[in-house]
Amino acid sequence: MKTTSWRGALRLLAWGISTLALLGMSACGGGDDGFVLPAASTPPAGLHYERNAVVYALGQQIKPNAPISSGGRILRYAIRPALPAGLQIDPSTGIISGTPQVVSASTRYTVFGSNLAGTVTTGLLIAVKARAEPPANLIFENQDAIYTIGQPIPPNHPSVDGGDVAGFTVQPALPAGLQIDPATGVISGTPRLLAAPTAFTVTASNSAGATSTVLRIEVRDPPTAAPASLSYLEPKAVYTARRPIMPNLPHSTGGPISAFAVAPALPAGLSIDAITGVISGTPEFASNPADFTVTGSNEAGAVQATINIVVVLPGAGLPIDPTSVPRTNHSATLLATGKVLVAGGHDDVVTHASAALFEPGTGLWTAVGSMSASRFFHTATPLPDGRVLVAGGEDLAGAFRSSAELYDPATGQWSATGAMGVARSGHTATLLPDGRVLVAGGSNGGYLTTAELYDPATGQWTPAPAMSTARSVFTATLLTDGRVLVAGGTNGSPIAAAELYDPASGQWTAAAPMSAARLTQTATLLPDGKVLVAGGNGGAAGGGSLATAELYDPATGTWTSAGAMGSGRTGATATLLPDGRVLVTGGYDSSNLAQASTEVYDAARGQWSDSGAMVDARYFHSATLLPNGDVLLVGGTNDLQSLASAELHVL
Repeated sequence: MKTTSWRGALRLLAWGISTLALLGMSACGGGDDGFVLPAASTPPAGLHYERNAVVYALGQQIKPNAPISSGGRILRYAIRPALPAGLQIDPSTGIISGTPQVVSASTRYTVFGSNLAGTVTTGLLIAVKARAEPPANLIFENQDAIYTIGQPIPPNHPSVDGGDVAGFTVQPALPAGLQIDPATGVISGTPRLLAAPTAFTVTASNSAGATSTVLRIEVRDPPTAAPASLSYLEPKAVYTARRPIMPNLPHSTGGPISAFAVAPALPAGLSIDAITGVISGTPEFASNPADFTVTGSNEAGAVQATINIVVVLPGAGLPIDPTSVPRTNHSATLLATGKVLVAGGHDDVVTHASAALFEPGTGLWTAVGSMSASRFFHTATPLPDGRVLVAGGEDLAGAFRSSAELYDPATGQWSATGAMGVARSGHTATLLPDGRVLVAGGSNGGYLTTAELYDPATGQWTPAPAMSTARSVFTATLLTDGRVLVAGGTNGSPIAAAELYDPASGQWTAAAPMSAARLTQTATLLPDGKVLVAGGNGGAAGGGSLATAELYDPATGTWTSAGAMGSGRTGATATLLPDGRVLVTGGYDSSNLAQASTEVYDAARGQWSDSGAMVDARYFHSATLLPNGDVLLVGGTNDLQSLASAELHVL
């Protein structure tokens, strides 16, 4: 009888222990929980999902989301943290399914897949919204494919962001022998007839809308066509040690790629799927920027792509290419494409009308034309159809704007829309649940109580009832019940008063005042429905820049203390992170000195803690949460001048 070596026995014991540990972390149901002796001795590689970033609708059954990997067969799956109530992962198949029962902020989950030889990980972004959102950014692995008649094609997988997809369709019909899976969008089959290069429109849709992409497919006689090009979604990737990365997806043209390889070896903890080319995992250590060459090949030839990867420690600030001009008091808007639109602002002498797009995957800026008017202290509001409404503002000469305009990411163009009834700067703009935009307050030489509503369907503004208190440079926060909380600001001195706008009645009502008067503070809606207000300027009576913070509870209509930050901050930013914490960056302190420090508020513990330093001290800058969980910081002012610099704060 053959005996097992002590090394083999220890490996088997270790695998069993790690499997049980993974199952203990899993928020899952279903599947066979019995111990299965794995037959494979090859570790799995390149784990990712059919949908790597998805938004589900509350109470609607989701399309099952299945994992994809290469290497050794995965025998056990687990996930942490626990999935939103109503969703579960099958520990044997890794399929995520169910019906979400609670609203959940966008959260990065770590999925573990293991067998006897090893464990792989991947990042998965899941959010649950009160209503369905349309899908966005549909693209296929091979967007311009050349297939060979009579040869089975490798499955051509789609990648799509945004809302869960109800179904996929294609027009015109695919070449004979090929088909699209209406549930997953995967194109597969064996082409039976020759076909000239033809454009096919694939559409992914749900009850909230649709997104489309155009594929080109050609079917040739043998021999097999070589791949023509290879690129990655993130050719310049910034990762955080010990945090799972969002899968980096390849895209190719020409003959389908059948095998992928990378040299040199990826940073420890990352792996490449040898079949799909997807890079995923959890980097173990910090590492300097380095280039890696990915080779994609088939029997007819090969193509290469170079990706640059840097791994940093949590809390690090990483400088990136600067914007074209210094900007402060500008706007920054995350688009459905994952890019960031930065518009307007001013430097030390000029007010800007220019705008630029930041692309996270490349770290590069692209000019996107200019608005019709230069402006700062304006508002920029993403509309449900993906366009961005820019309204109001002023210039350094003291001219106030009533004009408004729209940026359309689909065309990359700016266009005029209806002007507001009142010129205003330092106002707020809030997207309401019905798709209209509420603009309130501001100043135009005097402080304003007036408000008005923008209807994207007509492009027109209509008056809304006025607030009870005139105010500028204040905050407006959309609550989970659809009301809008307005707080603080100035009408010549800092304000503690707050009030509520109810879209259902169209009326304003008084809310309890904050404990401290403050202007240019931050306000953040927390996952539990409360609003965190932090910092701001309290004026001479308030001691200048404030370190205090407080929480508004819509259920009771009361304010309670949220402790104090490590520094007073005016003109800071506050960003809700995927894990529910709030990142506060920069601002100037009570000595009017620009701050490079950052800190986070943990609502679960009610505590503030340090979160590392920015590369540059700055205030009146912008902060945008990127889809991968990093925060883009742009422009602002330090103690000497306006800034063109930008950086990523990696958590």
